[in-house]
Amino acid sequence: MREKFLIAILIIAAAMTELFPNVNAQDAIAKAQQLLNQARAALGGDKLKSLQSLSATGSYRRSFGQMEMSGEVQFELLLPDKMMKIETLSPMPSLEITRIEAINGDSVWEDQQQHGGGGGMMIIRRGPNISDPKKAQEALQQAVRSDFSRLTIGWLLATPSSFPVEYSFAGEAEAPDGKADVLDVKGASGFAARLFLDQKTHRPLMLTYIGKKPRVVTQTMTGPPRGHEEAEKRVKEMEAEAAKQPEVEYQLRFDDYRSVDGISFPHKLVRSIENEVSEEMEITKIKINPQLKAEKFVKK
Repeated sequence: MREKFLIAILIIAAAMTELFPNVNAQDAIAKAQQLLNQARAALGGDKLKSLQSLSATGSYRRSFGQMEMSGEVQFELLLPDKMMKIETLSPMPSLEITRIEAINGDSVWEDQQQHGGGGGMMIIRRGPNISDPKKAQEALQQAVRSDFSRLTIGWLLATPSSFPVEYSFAGEAEAPDGKADVLDVKGASGFAARLFLDQKTHRPLMLTYIGKKPRVVTQTMTGPPRGHEEAEKRVKEMEAEAAKQPEVEYQLRFDDYRSVDGISFPHKLVRSIENEVSEEMEITKIKINPQLKAEKFVKK
């Protein structure tokens, strides 16, 4: 029944525009703050306020067209501005890859380590392919900050302190099995999303946003490096291909809420693109306020 409710909300969300155009901006912000206060109380109230750090581990399954990946995932959060995601995957039996994405205040970085693979190297890049190194780094930083912000909005109704956002009331979405309050969320560099709060439980139900269709470029390097001109040409070709990708709606759904030390956390996250599931994540263990050191979030 809940899945049908979510699907109905998804359909409505895809067609939503501003539902209450006559509500002024100040009232929309005040209404959003009221709903956020209710939602934070539903997630744990004072317990949520006392959260200083968080560790979560689980598994994921992800699909890119005909390609599927699965592996383990770990999140480390040291509030208010340090976050890390560690993914492991095995594209083939003899190969294991560990990918790290991290925010450390104003700094954003990523790293990749490989074990096995028969002497070759597989490089997995995400985000746009941009030939200008400075612009490529800026795009990566924005992508990582946005991903962490979308996750922590769903988990904690907060974003990293280095990436503040503003909320405003957008209206209601209604389905046969219930209603959701809808908030517009906006931040720097064009960050925009819509947050759906279940009117019965007040907990985050779903977050939607618009973005280009995903392009994950996988390079396998087994021979001598290609010439600079050839590599640069290929990057520009991929950049042109990425620019042609249409903008589509993404949905990030939060489900299977369970209490952990008095805080209600969703243990299932499902990301869909145009209503087709592209990633499922199951959180199996959460630790509240573990001892995390700031040095862990510094790139070695």
